[in-house]
Amino acid sequence: MLTAILTCGLGMMLTSCSDSDDKNGGKETVNPATDEDGYTIEVGEGLTLPENEFKTKVPAATNFDQNIVNALKAIDKVTDVKPFTMVHSYNMYTEQFVDRTAYFFNYKQDIDHNDPSKGWFKQQCVLTVAGKDRPTVLLTEGYALGSADGYRNRLDSIFEPTLVDVLNANCLQVEHRYFGWSLPEGFTNKWNYLTAKQNSADLHTIVTAIKQSGIVGQGKWLATGVSKPGMTASYYAYEYPGEMDAYVPFCAPFMLTQNEPGSYNYIQSADALGSRLEKVKAAFRAYCGNQTLQLETVKLFKKEYPYYNSYDDDAVRMSLLSVLFNSHWKRMSYVHYSLWEPLVPKEGDGADKFLTFILSNDRTRYAGDTDIDYQRRLDYVDDLEPDSTIFNNTPRGLNRASGVEKARLDPFQAHTCIELGAVAVTLGWVDDLLTDMEKSYLTSKKSPASLGFNYDNGSYIRKVLDGIKQSSCNMMFVYGMQDPWTGNRIPDDKLGKNCQILYIENGTHNDAIDTWNASERNQLFQWLKGLGFDL
Repeated sequence: MLTAILTCGLGMMLTSCSDSDDKNGGKETVNPATDEDGYTIEVGEGLTLPENEFKTKVPAATNFDQNIVNALKAIDKVTDVKPFTMVHSYNMYTEQFVDRTAYFFNYKQDIDHNDPSKGWFKQQCVLTVAGKDRPTVLLTEGYALGSADGYRNRLDSIFEPTLVDVLNANCLQVEHRYFGWSLPEGFTNKWNYLTAKQNSADLHTIVTAIKQSGIVGQGKWLATGVSKPGMTASYYAYEYPGEMDAYVPFCAPFMLTQNEPGSYNYIQSADALGSRLEKVKAAFRAYCGNQTLQLETVKLFKKEYPYYNSYDDDAVRMSLLSVLFNSHWKRMSYVHYSLWEPLVPKEGDGADKFLTFILSNDRTRYAGDTDIDYQRRLDYVDDLEPDSTIFNNTPRGLNRASGVEKARLDPFQAHTCIELGAVAVTLGWVDDLLTDMEKSYLTSKKSPASLGFNYDNGSYIRKVLDGIKQSSCNMMFVYGMQDPWTGNRIPDDKLGKNCQILYIENGTHNDAIDTWNASERNQLFQWLKGLGFDL
């Protein structure tokens, strides 16, 4: 986290810190990599293809159903079938650890669904089987399939949506194109086929193939995901409205511009903070309005982290201002108030208390954390967040591997620049206390044009929202009242006749159904039962 503090401005918090020359339309590759079946993966100039640790470090399972393996291999376009064990997968609903057999496979997917002659790429998928007659949950992934730390493609530590446990369901997970090792144009900085429409077509072809295989699919089907995977579920519902019996996007934002203020405005409001609003606001104002306090905090920071002694005090001061906002976003996203509220300083407190508050974020182990809850939070930490590793400036979710010589442009950032839109930092609490230079530093970010993209100005998202309004899809959008992304929730006037919103009073950025109150769980469960799901 700490090097990222000094190199990424807050305006870049939800984007990568890639070099400005890593952009769409970059130089062609001269470094291909070949898979065992002869499939060539294009590698961009100056890039090193990350190691796929699933292939090198995850052993095949010894206890598996050969009939499932055979049925997968019989599917046209399926390759590389490998059963493996999801080690100590935590069932959040039953609060038990289990070792679950899963089946990895690649699907030979069209690079361009509008023109199959352009060839195919391998799209990574994972299937777990509870029974042919059980419901099947489709995780509409928005990122790579991988481990909780966001780097390695360690599918043995993958975790499934909570609804899989609730429904005792099969689960099909499909990696989002351009993430992980599902690379239509190889490991390059080219993004010609990175669209929600293309990815929805990926889901359609794979779901169709699995349904026809007979492995699973005789029961009800439900698509779900949290955050960007929840966005993916929404786009999929728009593109293929009859494919699923139900869609349950958790924490899914809808952004119509590159500067959407809703999320930051929301976490500075009473809707998100409740009675804590004035206390937290006062802490921000006490720090931002006192440069003497800020410089005292810098001295403590440098003492604790001597690596930064060579940096100018004012540069570190500006960076800590950025982290003040960044950490608040992360706490509001993943850490319940009750855990971090005791750390909120008040005016007159010393620099030590303010530094502790500034540096406490989603990865902090708080006094009230249990082992299970802390690990759960680490599992849920969103791939949009910057890396938390000291002296490592590679944004999490960027490449899913260590040792990359030059960073690939973050696929999420690329997608926001193409059609998804992005968040704008708002400084409402302290706008009157900051200098123009500080305001510019805290809110600056790269535009799509500067990265080589032509943003569609919200055209696709508007189509999705209008389509959902006209659709008969059974959709339940779930939002946590503490979660920043609730500030960009689907508008009420865009809900279709079979759509509804469920707000979770103490909810953060996850699908932790087991933490909801009885009334909230009952609303979801009764809705599912009404659609024919067997709970």
